[in-house]
Parts: sequence; C-alpha cells; structure tokens
Amino acid sequence: MRRARLVFLAIASGLLSVLLAVAVNVATGGSLPPPLRGFSFLAWPAVAVFGAVVVGMAIWQQRLAEPPGLWVMARQEPAAPPAELPAVPASFAGRAEDVVAIDRLIQREHRVIAITGPPGVGKSSLAVWVAHAWAADYPDGQLFVPLGGASGEPARPGAVLARLLGALGAAGDERRGDVDELSARFRSVSARRRVLMVLDDARAADQVRPLLPGGASCLVLITSRWLLVELAPAVSHPISGLGDEECLALLANAAGADRIVADRAGATRLVRLCGGFPLAVGIAGARLRARPTWTPGQLAERLDDERGRLDELKQGDLAVRSAFEASYAELSELDRLVFRRVGAHPGRTFGLGAGAAMVGAGATAHRDVAGVLERLVDSHLIESLEPGRYRLHDLLRLFAAERLAAEEPPEERLAVLTRLLERLATEASAGAWLLRERETVVTAVHDGVAAGAHEAVWQLVSAVSPLLDGAGDHPDRLALWSDAATAAAALGEGGRRCQALCGVCHAYHEAGDVRRSLEPAAEAVAIATSLGDRRLRAEALYAYGETLAELSQFAAAEEPLLQSVALFAELSDRRAEIRSRVVLGELYNESRRPEHAVKVLERALALLTDLADERMRAAALRTLAAANRLIGRRAEALSAISEAMLVGRRLGDQRALGLALAERGQLALDDDRHDDAVGDFREMLEMFRNVRDGLGIGSAQELIGDALAAAGRPVEALSAYDASIAEFDRLHDHVRVGLALLRRAAAQRASDRPASGLADRARADELLGVLDLPVANLLRERLDDEPG
Repeated sequence: MRRARLVFLAIASGLLSVLLAVAVNVATGGSLPPPLRGFSFLAWPAVAVFGAVVVGMAIWQQRLAEPPGLWVMARQEPAAPPAELPAVPASFAGRAEDVVAIDRLIQREHRVIAITGPPGVGKSSLAVWVAHAWAADYPDGQLFVPLGGASGEPARPGAVLARLLGALGAAGDERRGDVDELSARFRSVSARRRVLMVLDDARAADQVRPLLPGGASCLVLITSRWLLVELAPAVSHPISGLGDEECLALLANAAGADRIVADRAGATRLVRLCGGFPLAVGIAGARLRARPTWTPGQLAERLDDERGRLDELKQGDLAVRSAFEASYAELSELDRLVFRRVGAHPGRTFGLGAGAAMVGAGATAHRDVAGVLERLVDSHLIESLEPGRYRLHDLLRLFAAERLAAEEPPEERLAVLTRLLERLATEASAGAWLLRERETVVTAVHDGVAAGAHEAVWQLVSAVSPLLDGAGDHPDRLALWSDAATAAAALGEGGRRCQALCGVCHAYHEAGDVRRSLEPAAEAVAIATSLGDRRLRAEALYAYGETLAELSQFAAAEEPLLQSVALFAELSDRRAEIRSRVVLGELYNESRRPEHAVKVLERALALLTDLADERMRAAALRTLAAANRLIGRRAEALSAISEAMLVGRRLGDQRALGLALAERGQLALDDDRHDDAVGDFREMLEMFRNVRDGLGIGSAQELIGDALAAAGRPVEALSAYDASIAEFDRLHDHVRVGLALLRRAAAQRASDRPASGLADRARADELLGVLDLPVANLLRERLDDEPG
C-alpha cells in the first residue's frame, strides 16, 4: 500500500506541478487559449490552491518515504526517570549510627556527602542503603556510577558525563564535546531536577568534580578509599569497622542465624579475627554457607594462624587481599615502602619516631616519612590517633607483612625489626611511655628472638624490666625474661642467661605459680657456680631457696637462703640481704622456729634504717608480727602488723595489704574473734583477686575455711576449702592441696561425714608423702585425737 500511494502521489504531483506552472504563467501576464480567456481572473486563486496542494502532497510523500519507527517513536511518551541503584546486599547489617549521621547531614541540606574508609569496610553497601531510603525524595532519577577508583583504569569523567546525559534524556548531539562542555551541559540538564547520584569508588577530587550536578535539589553520595579533601562542596563521613554485635548480625545474615546461635562463642571469635571489616565477615559467612558442616568456631581456628588468615578470607571472586592489593598498587614506590615496613610493627599503635626507625630514614628524611604516613592516612591504609601517632588494622598489618616478606630480602626484614628494638630501648621510661608502649615491647621482644635480633632483644629487656615494678606486672616480666633467657643462650652469654632465669623465677613467684620456677632456679645456680661469679651465685641461691621454701621444702631451702644472706653481706648489698632475710624469716615461721625468725628479721629492720624501701619494710614487719604471734608476744605482734598495714596503705600495694590482713586475721582467730577473722580473710581474698595472685587467692580461701570451722560452721568451711583446693590444684601445688585436704577432712568429720573425711586424709597422705611438714603433722594429730 505504501508503494502504491507513493506512485499515485508522484503522478498526481507531476500533473499538479504542470497546472501550477500554467496558472503562474497566466497570473504573471500570459494568456490562455481563446475559449478559456474568460477565466483569466481565476489565475491567482488557482496558484494559491495548486501551491497548497503540491506542498501537502510533498509532505505526505516524505512521511511515506521515511521509516515508520521514527514517527512511532515521536508519538511515544517521554522516557521514565532512570532508576539505576543496585539492590542492597542481602547480608547488609549494622551501621545504624552511620545511617543516622548521614540522614542528619541530608536533613541539614548537605548535598554532597563523601563516605570514606579503608578497603572492605562496607562503604558502597552503606551508600546504596542510604540512597534507597531517600530515593522517593528524588523523583527525577537515581543514578549509580561505578568510578573504579581502586582499579588500574579509573573511569574517565568525559565518558561518565556522556552516559549521565543520555540517562537524563539528552539527544545524541548533546553528548559530544570535551569534559568542560559536557559538565556544563550536565549541570544545565540537572539544574531544575531532583536527582540522586551515587558515585562509587572515587579515586580523587578531579575525577568527581565535573560530575556534580547543578541543581540545589540534587543529592550526591560519594564513596572513596581516599579522603577527598580537595572536593570543596563535599562533607566527609568516615567509617571504620563494625562492632561485635553488628558483625554477628552480618554473619547471621550470610551464614544463617541458627548456626550463629548454636556456636556464639566461636562466631564471636570469628568476627573479631575479621577485624570488623564487613567484606571479611561476608566472606567468612559465604564460606560457612558453602560448608554446612563447619561451625563458626572451626573456621575461626583456621583464621587463628596469622600467616594464613588472608588466604582463608577468600570465597569465589571475593578476597580481602584483592581489595588491599588494589589500594597498594595505587601508591607511589616510596609510599609502598613505608607502608610495608611500618606494617611490620608488632604493636597495635606506633609513633612517628618508631615508624621512621623501621623505614631506616635518617634525620633529614624524618619529615619525608611523616608526609608519607599522612598520605597513607588519607588513603585509609593507616589511622591517625593523634598528631604523630598511628594505628594499622589487623588485616592491613598482615597484608603489609606479606608485602615486606615478598618484596624485601631477609636481612632487610631483620634490620627493620632491629632498628625498632633499638629505638624502644633508647626511649624506655616509666609513666606515659610505658603505658603506651608496653604491649609493643613484649611483642617486639618475642618477634626479635624469633628473627635472631638477640643483642637488641637483651638491651630492650634490660631497659624495660626495671620499669615493671607493679604488683600486676608479672605476666609481662615473665614474657620478657623468658625471651631474654633464650636470647642469652643464643648469644652464648652464661651470665646473662643466669640473670634472665632469676627474673623468670621472680615472675613465677609473683604470678603464684611457684612450682614452675624450680627448674630455672636450679639451672641458674648451676650456671653461676660454674662461672664463679659471687653476685650471680647470690641471686641464684636466693631464687632457688625462695622457690623451695614456697614449695614447703623447708629443710632444703634453709641452706641456699643462708648462703645468699652471707654473700649479699660480703657484697655490701643491703637491700638484697634484707630480701633474703625476710624470706628466711618466713621459712622459720612456717617450720615452727619463730625464735630464729625474730633474730633474722630484727637484723633486717636494723639494716632498713637508712634505706627508703617501704615495700621491703612492710614485708619485714609482717613476717616479724607472725613470729611474735607464734611465740606468744601478742602486743608486739599487733604493733608490728599495724605498722605494716600503714605502710601497705601508704604504698597502695594490694599484695602487701593482703598479706598483712592475713596476719591480722590470724591474731583475731587466736582470740576467738571469728567474725573479725572471716572479715579480714575475705578482704584479703579480694585484694589477691585484684592482682591475680593465684597462691594468695588459694591461701585466703583456706584461711576463710579455718575461721568458719573454728566458728562451728563446718558446711561453709567445706565450701571455702573446696575453693582453695581448686586454686592450688590449678597451680599444681600438690603440697598445699594436701594440707587443704587435711583441713577439709576435719570439716567433713564435724559435718558428720566421716567416710568423706577418711578419703580426704588418704589422698592428702598420698600427695604429701614423706615430707616432714610441721603444719601437716599438727593437722594429722588433730584428726587422730578427734573421735570417729
């Protein structure tokens, strides 16, 4: 039909053209044949009619000649506004505070908001979530633009603008031009519209600036791994890792809530190993979902090994390492070097000085390292805690260590750690430095031993150990001296190893785990004897004698302690002599020879006259009070213990106060003031719990049992003895377990449980064996004298 109409129109148009030509000729002065000359006045009207018909037929012919789709499209309704937002990830959870904060920024009419944070922290998911929540307020379209900032080829602004103009309905010829022209056209197109844009993974301010719309009614959410400080219109909202509860919710969404509920402890450990990074938690959840027989705890066990943690955090095409590698690749060579070296820092935080030492920069390059660290902060690869102090996220630290191992030779890695150890030894001081660097020191020393930096390890332990003089410092002292002993052995330094072993013994004593100090004490005596060093021998004999005394091996302990007293006196080391005398006095009290204790301790107090050592004075007074109590000198005992308690309170030393309370409670018990005794022993228990002294805790429970038994409350006494036995058993102190069992046997009889009492006694005799212990003999005599 279209072809037939076109043929008809062509013929008709030709005929009309002829008639129009005749009419124009007559109208302009031409003449018609004689029969038609009477109609010459109609020439001009004929021109108008034929002209209009010819034009109409030409238009009709043109329409028929064009493709039909163009006219159909011209008659369609305008295109719907773009709705490009991706779906929110099904596993999205948490971020309630961040959502509220961004909502407030929008409500305050901030129209460009940059959500920044390290790779894998969940910036894109948060931006999409917020965008969906506000989409209804922007009816003219929602645009999503992946900018590929962390990739090797970030999106070019010109190509992005051409696509955005097309999405908003601009014609093809309006999508051509340079970036400035396209940007101006985009601002014009968006000026009177309410459009929401998500610019995801921006690389820099220059990439984003041309893409900003012109209308004040538009909203732009930007995500970036870099701080876009040069993007003037933007207000920044940085985000970090999620908390435990938020991560658990995310893991439940990814792996199934039932599995998280069934193994909550394992799930909590798992999310903590993921460091709060949603990407890592999501990958862990995906791995669990793909392995329905695994528990969260089993996956956490696989992540426990730092060396393989990044390998485990991979599922399909998702990998935490890949996210980090993209950011690392964008750094300059200098920035990469600083990142991987400071990433080897063993602590959670580090200062500029430590970072510069690890990099190996000289004084002239110190400012260069500071500048690099600030650039790494801007790229969210490290965090700035305060001016000159930084922190790496655990997963980023592992990644940095990987890059160090892959890109630098072993000798340089050793040099990095050695420089850090030397820097810490130089800076070591009490107070704020120790509070800030304690964890770093302990970890760096351990890493230094493993790496072979033995001399630097020894120097750092020697510098820091004297600073750790608090009652609760024994775990760190134990770790440091244990590593120092290993380093000394590797260096072939017998004297240093002997010194370190004595430090290990002291730390075990402070921790209430005396049994474990016997072997290092015996080795220290052997080394000191072979070296012929009197001071080392005096220290080793003291450590050995103190250990034997604590293990109730009084006969074996007396001789090494007497030797240490004599050696320290020869060396004119009064403080060390006093320390040995106090332990010797305690031995005499425990072995029921208080008259010997009085002589030893009175000499110790005389030596203390010119020494300002309050802690040692409290110990001497407390031990002298016990000796006087055993002899029967009640007034002297009470005076000494009162003075010891004043000194302990003045020092704020809870361990010293706890021991003084034990002695005061014993005085009350001897006077049949049972309630006062129970009160003192319970206060003693709390103080030893505060300083985590297992031996003191067990002794306090035992004394509470003694006071309750004396008060005629055997059932309550049994409970206290059970607690003391459990604590001594935990410490593997079989002697004290045996003594506590003898006490419990007496309480069992008083509770009309003779069979249980016999069982306790049998087990106690098995544990104590042939040891000749005055206390044990006294307890057995009491049991034998009781009926039944």
